[in-house]
Amino acid sequence: MSPASKSGKSRFVANTPSAHRSGRPKDTAKHEAILLAARSLFASQPFDLVTMEAVATHAGVSKMTVYSHFRDKETLFETIVATTSDFMIAELSGPDQGGGLRERLIAVGTAFLSVILGSDICTMAHTLPSALRANPALAERFYAAGPGRVRAALAAMTAAAAKRGELNVDDADRAADDLVSLWEGSMPAKIAFGLAGLSTPEEVRSRAERGTDVFLRAYRKD
Repeated sequence: MSPASKSGKSRFVANTPSAHRSGRPKDTAKHEAILLAARSLFASQPFDLVTMEAVATHAGVSKMTVYSHFRDKETLFETIVATTSDFMIAELSGPDQGGGLRERLIAVGTAFLSVILGSDICTMAHTLPSALRANPALAERFYAAGPGRVRAALAAMTAAAAKRGELNVDDADRAADDLVSLWEGSMPAKIAFGLAGLSTPEEVRSRAERGTDVFLRAYRKD
Protein backbone atom coordinates (compact mmCIF):
# COMPACT_ATOMS: atom_id res chain seq x y z
CA MET A 1 0.00 0.00 0.00
CA SER A 2 1.85 3.09 -1.16
CA PRO A 3 1.29 6.51 0.36
CA ALA A 4 0.96 7.96 -3.12
CA SER A 5 -2.25 7.71 -5.05
CA LYS A 6 -2.48 6.38 -8.57
CA SER A 7 -2.35 9.93 -9.86
CA GLY A 8 1.00 10.40 -8.14
CA LYS A 9 -0.31 12.82 -5.52
CA SER A 10 0.72 11.96 -2.00
CA ARG A 11 -2.14 11.75 0.45
CA PHE A 12 0.22 13.25 3.04
CA VAL A 13 0.25 16.43 0.97
CA ALA A 14 -3.33 16.21 -0.24
CA ASN A 15 -4.69 16.00 3.29
CA THR A 16 -2.84 19.04 4.62
CA PRO A 17 -4.36 22.53 4.78
CA SER A 18 -2.70 23.29 1.43
CA ALA A 19 -4.78 20.60 -0.25
CA HIS A 20 -5.91 20.98 -3.81
CA ARG A 21 -8.86 23.29 -4.13
CA SER A 22 -10.30 25.21 -7.03
CA GLY A 23 -8.82 28.68 -7.24
CA ARG A 24 -6.01 28.04 -4.77
CA PRO A 25 -3.00 30.38 -4.94
CA LYS A 26 -0.29 29.38 -7.38
CA ASP A 27 2.37 29.40 -4.66
CA THR A 28 0.39 26.73 -2.80
CA ALA A 29 0.46 24.54 -5.89
CA LYS A 30 4.21 25.04 -6.15
CA HIS A 31 4.61 24.25 -2.46
CA GLU A 32 2.85 20.91 -2.95
CA ALA A 33 4.85 20.18 -6.10
CA ILE A 34 8.09 20.76 -4.21
CA LEU A 35 7.03 18.46 -1.37
CA LEU A 36 5.99 15.70 -3.77
CA ALA A 37 9.22 15.97 -5.76
CA ALA A 38 11.35 15.98 -2.63
CA ARG A 39 9.50 13.03 -1.15
CA SER A 40 10.13 11.03 -4.32
CA LEU A 41 13.82 11.91 -4.35
CA PHE A 42 14.38 11.19 -0.66
CA ALA A 43 12.69 7.81 -1.14
CA SER A 44 14.83 6.87 -4.13
CA GLN A 45 18.33 7.93 -3.08
CA PRO A 46 20.38 8.62 0.05
CA PHE A 47 19.68 11.86 1.90
CA ASP A 48 23.17 13.24 1.24
CA LEU A 49 22.76 12.89 -2.53
CA VAL A 50 19.51 14.84 -2.78
CA THR A 51 20.07 18.47 -3.78
CA MET A 52 17.76 21.44 -3.85
CA GLU A 53 18.60 21.79 -7.54
CA ALA A 54 17.32 18.27 -8.19
CA VAL A 55 14.15 19.01 -6.22
CA ALA A 56 13.57 22.12 -8.34
CA THR A 57 14.03 20.15 -11.55
CA HIS A 58 11.65 17.38 -10.49
CA ALA A 59 9.07 19.89 -9.24
CA GLY A 60 9.22 21.93 -12.44
CA VAL A 61 10.11 25.13 -10.61
CA SER A 62 13.20 27.27 -10.25
CA LYS A 63 15.79 26.75 -7.54
CA MET A 64 14.93 30.22 -6.25
CA THR A 65 11.30 29.11 -5.83
CA VAL A 66 12.36 26.09 -3.79
CA TYR A 67 14.44 28.28 -1.49
CA SER A 68 11.58 30.74 -1.13
CA HIS A 69 9.49 27.93 0.39
CA PHE A 70 12.21 26.05 2.30
CA ARG A 71 15.43 27.65 3.50
CA ASP A 72 17.47 24.46 3.16
CA LYS A 73 17.28 20.73 2.44
CA GLU A 74 17.02 19.88 6.11
CA THR A 75 13.95 22.07 6.57
CA LEU A 76 12.39 20.52 3.47
CA PHE A 77 12.91 17.00 4.77
CA GLU A 78 11.70 18.00 8.24
CA THR A 79 8.49 19.31 6.66
CA ILE A 80 7.93 16.00 4.86
CA VAL A 81 8.45 14.11 8.12
CA ALA A 82 6.09 16.42 10.02
CA THR A 83 3.41 16.26 7.32
CA THR A 84 3.53 12.47 7.32
CA SER A 85 3.24 12.48 11.10
CA ASP A 86 0.28 14.87 10.96
CA PHE A 87 -1.54 12.37 8.74
CA MET A 88 -0.69 9.46 11.01
CA ILE A 89 -1.67 11.26 14.21
CA ALA A 90 -5.00 12.24 12.67
CA GLU A 91 -5.58 8.58 11.80
CA LEU A 92 -4.56 7.53 15.31
CA SER A 93 -7.01 9.89 16.98
CA GLY A 94 -9.93 9.14 14.71
CA PRO A 95 -10.84 5.49 15.49
CA ASP A 96 -10.68 5.87 19.29
CA GLN A 97 -14.27 7.09 19.52
CA GLY A 98 -16.22 3.93 20.20
CA GLY A 99 -16.27 0.15 20.11
CA GLY A 100 -14.28 -2.25 22.22
CA LEU A 101 -10.61 -1.79 23.03
CA ARG A 102 -9.52 -4.53 20.63
CA GLU A 103 -11.47 -3.01 17.75
CA ARG A 104 -10.06 0.45 18.45
CA LEU A 105 -6.49 -0.80 18.60
CA ILE A 106 -6.89 -2.78 15.39
CA ALA A 107 -8.25 0.30 13.62
CA VAL A 108 -5.34 2.38 14.87
CA GLY A 109 -2.82 -0.33 13.96
CA THR A 110 -4.23 -0.69 10.47
CA ALA A 111 -3.96 3.06 9.87
CA PHE A 112 -0.45 3.15 11.32
CA LEU A 113 0.82 0.23 9.28
CA SER A 114 -0.69 1.50 6.04
CA VAL A 115 1.74 4.41 6.34
CA ILE A 116 4.76 2.71 7.90
CA LEU A 117 4.80 -0.15 5.40
CA GLY A 118 4.69 2.16 2.39
CA SER A 119 7.71 1.77 0.12
CA ASP A 120 8.95 5.35 0.46
CA ILE A 121 8.77 5.36 4.26
CA CYS A 122 10.64 2.06 4.50
CA THR A 123 13.34 3.23 2.10
CA MET A 124 13.85 6.55 3.86
CA ALA A 125 14.00 4.84 7.25
CA HIS A 126 16.68 2.50 5.90
CA THR A 127 18.92 5.08 4.19
CA LEU A 128 18.58 8.07 6.52
CA PRO A 129 20.47 6.88 9.64
CA SER A 130 23.83 6.74 7.85
CA ALA A 131 23.47 10.41 6.92
CA LEU A 132 22.65 11.42 10.49
CA ARG A 133 25.35 9.61 12.44
CA ALA A 134 27.68 12.62 12.18
CA ASN A 135 24.92 15.08 13.05
CA PRO A 136 23.10 14.10 16.26
CA ALA A 137 21.34 17.46 16.49
CA LEU A 138 19.78 16.97 13.07
CA ALA A 139 18.81 13.41 13.99
CA GLU A 140 17.01 14.69 17.09
CA ARG A 141 15.28 17.36 15.01
CA PHE A 142 13.96 14.84 12.49
CA TYR A 143 12.93 12.36 15.19
CA ALA A 144 11.05 15.05 17.10
CA ALA A 145 9.18 16.11 13.96
CA GLY A 146 8.08 12.58 13.09
CA PRO A 147 8.51 9.32 15.02
CA GLY A 148 8.68 11.09 18.36
CA ARG A 149 5.32 12.76 17.84
CA VAL A 150 3.68 9.55 16.67
CA ARG A 151 5.05 7.56 19.62
CA ALA A 152 3.81 10.26 22.00
CA ALA A 153 0.32 10.00 20.49
CA LEU A 154 0.37 6.22 20.88
CA ALA A 155 1.56 6.53 24.47
CA ALA A 156 -1.27 8.97 25.21
CA MET A 157 -3.78 6.56 23.70
CA THR A 158 -2.38 3.71 25.81
CA ALA A 159 -2.41 5.82 28.97
CA ALA A 160 -6.02 6.81 28.33
CA ALA A 161 -7.00 3.14 28.00
CA ALA A 162 -5.25 2.41 31.30
CA LYS A 163 -7.09 5.29 32.97
CA ARG A 164 -10.39 3.82 31.75
CA GLY A 165 -9.42 0.56 33.42
CA GLU A 166 -8.96 -1.33 30.14
CA LEU A 167 -5.20 -1.90 30.36
CA ASN A 168 -2.73 -2.63 33.14
CA VAL A 169 0.06 -0.21 32.20
CA ASP A 170 2.66 1.33 34.50
CA ASP A 171 4.76 2.86 31.71
CA ALA A 172 2.73 4.15 28.76
CA ASP A 173 5.81 4.95 26.67
CA ARG A 174 7.15 1.41 26.99
CA ALA A 175 3.72 -0.06 26.30
CA ALA A 176 3.47 2.06 23.14
CA ASP A 177 6.88 0.78 22.02
CA ASP A 178 5.75 -2.80 22.62
CA LEU A 179 2.58 -2.22 20.62
CA VAL A 180 4.42 -0.72 17.65
CA SER A 181 6.96 -3.55 17.65
CA LEU A 182 4.18 -6.14 17.65
CA TRP A 183 2.42 -4.40 14.78
CA GLU A 184 5.53 -3.89 12.65
CA GLY A 185 7.53 -7.03 13.28
CA SER A 186 10.36 -7.28 10.75
CA MET A 187 8.32 -6.02 7.80
CA PRO A 188 9.83 -2.50 7.49
CA ALA A 189 13.34 -3.94 7.33
CA LYS A 190 12.33 -6.65 4.85
CA ILE A 191 10.67 -4.10 2.56
CA ALA A 192 13.67 -1.76 2.80
CA PHE A 193 16.03 -4.60 1.83
CA GLY A 194 13.76 -5.75 -0.98
CA LEU A 195 13.02 -9.07 0.73
CA ALA A 196 9.26 -8.47 0.88
CA GLY A 197 6.76 -6.68 -1.27
CA LEU A 198 4.25 -4.09 -0.16
CA SER A 199 1.43 -5.46 1.95
CA THR A 200 -2.14 -5.64 0.72
CA PRO A 201 -4.90 -4.01 2.81
CA GLU A 202 -5.89 -7.48 4.00
CA GLU A 203 -2.33 -8.28 5.07
CA VAL A 204 -2.02 -4.95 6.86
CA ARG A 205 -5.20 -5.57 8.85
CA SER A 206 -4.15 -9.14 9.65
CA ARG A 207 -0.83 -7.89 11.01
CA ALA A 208 -2.65 -5.24 13.08
CA GLU A 209 -5.01 -7.88 14.47
CA ARG A 210 -2.22 -10.28 15.44
CA GLY A 211 -0.09 -7.57 17.05
CA THR A 212 -3.08 -6.23 18.95
CA ASP A 213 -4.06 -9.66 20.25
CA VAL A 214 -0.54 -10.37 21.55
CA PHE A 215 -0.42 -6.90 23.13
CA LEU A 216 -3.75 -7.43 24.88
CA ARG A 217 -2.66 -10.80 26.26
CA ALA A 218 0.22 -8.97 27.93
CA TYR A 219 -1.50 -5.77 29.00
CA ARG A 220 -5.25 -6.29 29.27
CA LYS A 221 -6.47 -5.72 32.80
CA ASP A 222 -7.88 -8.86 34.45
